[in-house]
Order: sequence, then structure tokens, then C-alpha cells
Amino acid sequence: MRRIYLAGPPFAEEYRRRASELVSARGCEPVDPMRRDFRGNTVGNEAEIVQGDLEEIASCDAVLADFTAPDEGTAMEAWHAHSLGKPVIVYTGGTPPHPWTVYVADEVHAVLEDAVASVAR
Repeated sequence: MRRIYLAGPPFAEEYRRRASELVSARGCEPVDPMRRDFRGNTVGNEAEIVQGDLEEIASCDAVLADFTAPDEGTAMEAWHAHSLGKPVIVYTGGTPPHPWTVYVADEVHAVLEDAVASVAR
């Protein structure tokens, strides 16, 4: 079963919910780093947060990244996946992608369903 890491801003609950449902419906396992929820408690836990993200990205087959709004954590996750040779599929929601986003992405999609279809292949 393909494991798909769900990169995105910390408060993107609707994206995470929808992406998890769509990824699961395609027979893949969504890996949501926010299940290790450090919101409001990041100070002093930075190494644990980042190390956990890095390990999960390495254990996944691909990354689905929500770039509907700028987020430095999502950008770092996408860059790390790209540097490991993992496919990075970007969902923009119609927001014009930044050149760096396009550079690290294998594909860019405005529609979440299209992005999930691509990452699940």
C-alpha cells in the first residue's frame, strides 16, 4: 500500500480531512503529521517535530503538499521530499504557484481531487 505524506499548514484541517478521505478511497495510506499535534506547544519541541516529519517523509512513497497559502513548514517538507527523490504533488486551490514550488513539484494541480489522483498512481 502506497503511503502518502500530507504536507500542509498546521491549521489546514479541511485540507487534511478531505485529502485523507480521498487518499484512502484510492487505496493508499494517508500519513498526517498533525496527528503529532504540537500546535501551541512548539517551543522546546522543535527537534522532535522536525525529526518526526523527516522520518515520516522518508517512510512514505510520495508527498501531497497543500500550497494554497504560503507556509514555510510545507515548503521545507516539499524540499526535503524532493531532495530524497520522492514525488511531490502540489495542490494550489487555484493560487498561482511560486517558482520554488514549481521547481520541487513533479506536478501542480489546482483541484485537490486531481492532485490525489496523481499522487495515488
